[in-house]
Amino acid sequence: MSYLDTLKQKEVTVLGLGISGLGTVQFLLQHGILPKVVDTRSVPPGADWLAHNAPECEAVFGPLAEGALLKADVIVISPGIPLYDRYVAEAITSGIEVIGDVELFARLNTTPIVAVTGSNGKSTVVSLAHAVCQAAGLKVGLGGNIGTSVLEFLDQDLDVIILELSSFQLETTRSLKCTSSMILNITEDHMDRYPDFDAYCAAKKRIYQQTDCLVYNIHDERTHHTHPHAVSVGLEGADYCVLPTSQGDYFCADGQPVLSVEHLALSGKHNQFNALAVMALLSSFKIEPDAFKAAFLTFTGLSHRCQLVAEVAGVKYFNDSKATNVGATVTALESLHNDAQKIILILGGDAKGADVTPLQAPILAHCRAIYCFGKDAALFSAMHPQSNLVSSLKDAVLGASQLAQGGDIVLLAPACASIDMYPNYMARGDEFCKWVEEL
Repeated sequence: MSYLDTLKQKEVTVLGLGISGLGTVQFLLQHGILPKVVDTRSVPPGADWLAHNAPECEAVFGPLAEGALLKADVIVISPGIPLYDRYVAEAITSGIEVIGDVELFARLNTTPIVAVTGSNGKSTVVSLAHAVCQAAGLKVGLGGNIGTSVLEFLDQDLDVIILELSSFQLETTRSLKCTSSMILNITEDHMDRYPDFDAYCAAKKRIYQQTDCLVYNIHDERTHHTHPHAVSVGLEGADYCVLPTSQGDYFCADGQPVLSVEHLALSGKHNQFNALAVMALLSSFKIEPDAFKAAFLTFTGLSHRCQLVAEVAGVKYFNDSKATNVGATVTALESLHNDAQKIILILGGDAKGADVTPLQAPILAHCRAIYCFGKDAALFSAMHPQSNLVSSLKDAVLGASQLAQGGDIVLLAPACASIDMYPNYMARGDEFCKWVEEL
């Protein structure tokens, strides 16, 4: 009996009717399973679809009451809802199984999986890996925390599925079998969700539970884990690294040159690391170097990730709005400082309870000035003698443009979530681009 047949004998509740929740509801309905749908919002995003397409589904919208969950045998929970929520915790204590859509997918999937998590760089790595697989002629799917809902892959004929997974998704995942998996890095993030940093690290490490090839960052001990087939990635001293040769720097595997670093269109040392991660993650698929070369040459990156917006009066403006935690901002500063006289950094927003002190040293080393805005602006304002508190991103861009000198970089890398002022980091990045274009 398949797991779907088992679910048909159970009371299934879908908790959360956002993107993943709606995808779960649609998948269950397609396979003859009528779920109960619960959401704490009075009008969740998928409410209209549910009313018009599945009015037979019992729907409970609004503040959770005890009975909303306790009659279920299985709860498929959206990743944005924490397991410590009072009513979720009560359901777990009562013996109700709580899983996410990734776990549901894992119990049904038979296609090889490449899975990636980390505090920073996930989307770039999985997107570049997807491009390499396409260049190699493989039928490939990209999803999870990016692209397609994982459950949609179950009805597709694919050679490989590449998944970006967040710590939230991994909390409820235990059956995912991976051909290869990697934690790119771990720095403090989502400290408003986890009791401590160790709990956040533990959630990330769940990606290693059932993997044939464990890929880790040699420079970040938090990504290390005991495994019979472990492969290291790093700019130097790793199984996959950059080595100087008589013909220039090369991406190397096990000491053997594979491809010139000059074939990577993406700039910055952090992107050289990302390229090496892709090579290691795809090593099981025997992809020819020409496919890596073709993808590396044509992949120019994702929006809002260290994206060059414009050069105005000799000053370059970079949009890294996706730098929503301290680690990402440190990486941006370290990657760009060699290309600039000085950096003028724009940062602030909702720090999500993180320790921001690791920013102090790189800010002092690389920044001419900083502009701070948003809910937690005050956390950063004492980090540089030339610090400016402003009320809006517009004021930050205008102020930075007046202070910048030829050869400088103005960098939006907020080290914070955007939810205090914007619907998402994309909207914040778009506004930055708008004000830069007006210069």
